[in-house]
Amino acid sequence: MKKTLYLLVMILIGFALVSCKGNPPPAPPDSTLPSVASAAASIGSAPVLGVSLSSRYFSPDGDGVDDILTISLSCRSEVTVSNWSFEIIEPEAPFVSFFQWNGSGNPPATLTWDGKNRTGEVVQSASQYPFTFTVTNAQGTKGEYKGFIQVDILVIKDGDLLRVQVPSIYFPPNIGNFNGLDPNLAVDNQYILGRIAATLNIFRDYKVRIEGHANITTSTPEARRREQDLELQPLSEIRAKTVTDYLVNLGVDRNRLSFFGIGGGRPVVPYENHAGWWKNRRVEFILVK
Repeated sequence: MKKTLYLLVMILIGFALVSCKGNPPPAPPDSTLPSVASAAASIGSAPVLGVSLSSRYFSPDGDGVDDILTISLSCRSEVTVSNWSFEIIEPEAPFVSFFQWNGSGNPPATLTWDGKNRTGEVVQSASQYPFTFTVTNAQGTKGEYKGFIQVDILVIKDGDLLRVQVPSIYFPPNIGNFNGLDPNLAVDNQYILGRIAATLNIFRDYKVRIEGHANITTSTPEARRREQDLELQPLSEIRAKTVTDYLVNLGVDRNRLSFFGIGGGRPVVPYENHAGWWKNRRVEFILVK
């Protein structure tokens, strides 16, 4: 009996061993294949960028105050930097490039700018110029930092005159006053016209000629004359009066002010430069002693 029981136990143990051998443990992972964590580390995260400007209000008008903007750059990257760029964009559609720096390797600690593009054109007064700072590492991962350069009211000496040229006072399309203007643009106008009023009150000994300017949109001489006489000159005069009244409400002496509608008679960019048409739609303030 004991012998039979012993044989039965041995048979059961044998079955157990065979069963274990039929279900081997899983093989260890192939050490040649990277884990998700190590793959992410090999790619590297995007460079972390920072930008600071030497002046809140950039004023390249030749008076020696805030004429040069210092742009401080910072870049932290886990992977070697391949190239970088810093691009300044015009503030109105179609948002073309105004000025750009670029290079290989790490970006410099600082850039300096006089407010001009490659052809010598100066930034427009009281406008916000968007910029994009971009750094790409050696594995193609890109970091970006976006911001704005705020241009102050520029008082430009023009012979015996002082001139303030502002394309960033907004009106509804084909309307001479601010009624119905988008609320965000109305806030922008309030800020800009407030800055202009403060500037004009610094030059209290000057009379101020306020000129409304518009942009010719037709190509033939006859169509241009008709557009100028019937649309642009009357509209620009009403807009100049609207600005005059607004400045008086802000405390500028009305006796110093006069207004005129120039229409499309004195464009600052030619008809062919469609991307620059926004610069022709402007208000100018001519200071005369």
